[in-house]
Amino acid sequence: MSQPKTSPFPAQPNLKDADDRHVIGDALDTTVFVEAGAGSGKTHALVGRIAALVDGGVDVGAIAAITFTEKAAGELRDRLRGELAKSYGLDDLRTERRNTALDRLDAAPIGTIHSFAARLIGEYPIEAGVPPLITVVDELRAEIAFEHRWEEARQALFTDQAADAALRVLLAVGVTLDQLRSVAAALDGNWDRLRTHPPLRQSVPVLDVGPLLRAADLVLERKAVCTDPTDKLLACFPLVQEWRDELEEVRGSGDFGRIIDVLNALPSTGYARKGSKKNWGGDVKSVQQQFQLLVEERDGLIARQVSPAVNTVSAVLADVLLAAAKVRQRSGELEYHDLLVHARDLLVGDTEAHAPARLPLHRRYTHLMLDEFQDTDPVQAEIAVRLAADTSCGPDGWEDLPVAPGRLFMVGDPKQSIYRFRRADIATFLAARARAVSDPGSEVATLQTNFRSGTALLDWINAVFNHLIVGNGTIQPPYDPLVPDPARPAWNDDDGPAVVVLGRNGATPDENGKVTAASRSRQEAADIAAAIRLATGTGGAPAWQHQAGKKEGFARRPLQLQDVCILLPTRTALPYVEDALDAAGIEYRAEASSLVYATQEVTDLLLALRTLANTADQAALVLALRSALFACGDDDLFRWKQAGGAWNLHAPAPEGQENSPVRVGLAYLSGLHRELPLLSPAELIERIAADRRVLEAATDTPRYRDVWRRIRFVTDQARAWTEATHGGLRDYLVWTAVQQEENARVKEAMVPETDMQAVRIMTIHASKGLEFPMVILAGAGSAPKHSPEPALWDEAGNVFIRFRKGVSTNGYAEAADVEKTFTEAERRRLLYVACTRAESHLVVSHYSGSSSSLSALLGSVDDVELAPDLELPEDFLPLHKDRSTALPVPGWEDWLASSAGWAAESARVSRTSVTALAKGGGNGVTTDYGTADVFHAPAGIEEVLPRFAGKPEEHGTVFGTSLHRLLELTDLELSPSLPVLAADVAASAGLRNAADLEASARSALESAPVRRAAEHEHWLELPIVVPESGHTVEGIIDLMYREDDGSLVVADFKTDISVSEDQLAAYWRQLGTYAKMIGRITGEDVSELVLIFCRASGAEVLRRTRG
Repeated sequence: MSQPKTSPFPAQPNLKDADDRHVIGDALDTTVFVEAGAGSGKTHALVGRIAALVDGGVDVGAIAAITFTEKAAGELRDRLRGELAKSYGLDDLRTERRNTALDRLDAAPIGTIHSFAARLIGEYPIEAGVPPLITVVDELRAEIAFEHRWEEARQALFTDQAADAALRVLLAVGVTLDQLRSVAAALDGNWDRLRTHPPLRQSVPVLDVGPLLRAADLVLERKAVCTDPTDKLLACFPLVQEWRDELEEVRGSGDFGRIIDVLNALPSTGYARKGSKKNWGGDVKSVQQQFQLLVEERDGLIARQVSPAVNTVSAVLADVLLAAAKVRQRSGELEYHDLLVHARDLLVGDTEAHAPARLPLHRRYTHLMLDEFQDTDPVQAEIAVRLAADTSCGPDGWEDLPVAPGRLFMVGDPKQSIYRFRRADIATFLAARARAVSDPGSEVATLQTNFRSGTALLDWINAVFNHLIVGNGTIQPPYDPLVPDPARPAWNDDDGPAVVVLGRNGATPDENGKVTAASRSRQEAADIAAAIRLATGTGGAPAWQHQAGKKEGFARRPLQLQDVCILLPTRTALPYVEDALDAAGIEYRAEASSLVYATQEVTDLLLALRTLANTADQAALVLALRSALFACGDDDLFRWKQAGGAWNLHAPAPEGQENSPVRVGLAYLSGLHRELPLLSPAELIERIAADRRVLEAATDTPRYRDVWRRIRFVTDQARAWTEATHGGLRDYLVWTAVQQEENARVKEAMVPETDMQAVRIMTIHASKGLEFPMVILAGAGSAPKHSPEPALWDEAGNVFIRFRKGVSTNGYAEAADVEKTFTEAERRRLLYVACTRAESHLVVSHYSGSSSSLSALLGSVDDVELAPDLELPEDFLPLHKDRSTALPVPGWEDWLASSAGWAAESARVSRTSVTALAKGGGNGVTTDYGTADVFHAPAGIEEVLPRFAGKPEEHGTVFGTSLHRLLELTDLELSPSLPVLAADVAASAGLRNAADLEASARSALESAPVRRAAEHEHWLELPIVVPESGHTVEGIIDLMYREDDGSLVVADFKTDISVSEDQLAAYWRQLGTYAKMIGRITGEDVSELVLIFCRASGAEVLRRTRG
């Protein structure tokens, strides 16, 4: 490969990392490992590297560029296209190479790791063990497919004799089906690991409590030694005696669950602190030890039952899941993780003969570019190394395969590794970096220059995270400080603070001197709203300034609402933030779908669906009735129940409750339930939203646009779910439950609506890869929820499983400690990701309710000089909320009058047509339209047309509509194709005589007004709408054209069989109304009104001019 003479990177010798950037662009025959800090332009580096390879003669189809998301892949392809299009100053050879690459770019392997894996499998399907045509199952369908696998697993557990015995043990010790499902889901997501290290079945021993009874007897024998009947340890003996007797009673019952319950009833602690030495002959310690030995014997007996039961149940689950993976492989219905595993397996073999696809793929893809490498799991890294390596190997040892220099390019930021729950392993990144350091054919480049954030903001970030992110082996990378762009001007304090802190001194106690989680969240949210109002200049103070990047010349402009993003670690604080923003009149958008499914309006809809799906769920029914959809108050529900009403969709109303809101709600749900087989989930949501006026009711709230957007989003997702799965309502509700789970943290970000200024709210995970002029980090004051993982693996691939506390495989506790260490390190990186999204301003909340919260972490390295408190200026305008006041109850007569007025107003239609107005209708629309005679007068002596003109076939609504359509198609041209057009229009309208239609159209086209219009600017079939007194007037002008003096002429085509004086007057009122509407809309004058009566014998024209 010939090297390009010049780098695609412009020379920037003043950058601290200029040499590292030079390595990326020029060291093409070297494997490069890039550690890129936040905002350092890693995508630019990746694009430049690919462009340099193309300049050097590498086929763009041989360069596999792999990134994290489809969105990032699309951006990468677009930016590469822009770079390759830059051929100015290049020699002819490189220009030709770039042009060839542009032609082939759409087919180039640029995409996610899953799309690349699918490409590899598609090229060698037989070797991969799949059909020639595979189908990639998306996440939505995969979630539903897992539910079917879980059903198969349940059946296997209950039908397999050994598994059934093991399952009874687990159920007896308190394991629930939900906990079993969680373990199954964890194993399913890692099914490839089960092939080499599966859980092993073990026989559950017979439960023999005999030794335990004898141990209890030995304890009870020591009772006689005590000399003081008031001794506290002596008081334990009756409890043990009672326990021993009960255990003896259930010993032969065969009721395993009851035996376990009795075993667990033995008190486990407190013996060592009871008893006086003098009361036990000087040897109280041995009595205490005997009590403790009894407890240990009991614990050991249960453990000898539980441990094999855990392994056996886990083994059955693994067998089902592995069999299902085989079925997916044979059918070609592959989920995302299946793609990775089968692509990796293609490349595994002790020799090339055992992996026949590896060498051809190795030769085809000569360069692998891995973006976002910090989010790579071991399987993805293994695919890259095996494909780039010069030789193959078996399942183990791939980390040591030799890779030819220049074939691999990896870029990522270990400080942004926050996807451990998706198998992303920072140890993989750090191990790859270590190999690059030790490999003479590799170089490590470090990008530290940050082009995103201001200097003062970076000073704070470096000061904080230099303490929070400290290198720790394969758990945490060392912190490399970010360096500001040297071209960026110094921060001006007059532009607003770069970093400010909320709640540095904690929340203010309430009147009882306490700080609850709710009051703390409310205070935090109120401060957030105040910060936004201050920053955007809506509180009377000048707005803070945003300093743009280098491309915009570091221009400064005032902050707007759309520049602000509130980042939340979880959605716990979302309701408080929403309330505070609503109170402040601040528009906002919650843009992550995991947040959308937690909102009240969506929860209400899902409750109604759950009621329909399971009519036996009385709790869901009552909650649905209490929701805004049915507005049943607690008093309504109480009266219904007190009168003997049942919580059943089809229950009859008890006496006196026939008109109860509860009865109305139940009747609606009952009727909808009967239609259930005919409606998809999306149709149900649309139906309920329409019938219960969800969209209309939302207009009375400040958040109505957000409600509309959420309902639309959920409906669209439900429709996509139905199209993908063809599932029923219950399956859909299972899927939505996943969306509402706290651990469903990362979802596709919703497309923001840009038609109005609004603050954005999203999770930190969803913000990855984005940047905002102002970031507010909030909702981080709660203690972390350390939910133990159902399944963990060690470095050797051994699996450790936990169903619940005390019910796990040996070694799980140690594995959990290791996992907790990794998770704690990731939480610090999560803070780094959030803070580095900010460009100009960062607001950090220190409100904390736990010493282990993220806010407390930030507070532990607080520096008031770098980040002062948010201070509101003295002239800051306070927020005045409208106070609600109770209105007096009106008198009966007043109420009747008011009710009659509202009834009359409701009877008025919201819109009316010009034709209806012209005929004297309009259903109460009060308007001065239609007084055409005020504005126009006859052009001469106006005669009423004959009572009869032409044949009946030439008239009527269908004929008139067809004539208008034909004239519109001609665009007023007398074309030879008029007969053909007339025949087509007549046929589509069902008219038998196209000749009559053609003759009428020709008469219109030959008329003087139409010929005049054809020569001037004109409009045919022009729709117009004008609001009038809360109503809408609408119509369609047949023809309007502009005269030489600039005035407008309005013409209308008529085909009436006869015309009376009243009808003619109505026609003029119609045209007069059009003239007034045009005047209101455009401000222009209508100088003439024209009626053109189309006749086969020739058009008759009547005119009125402005008087």
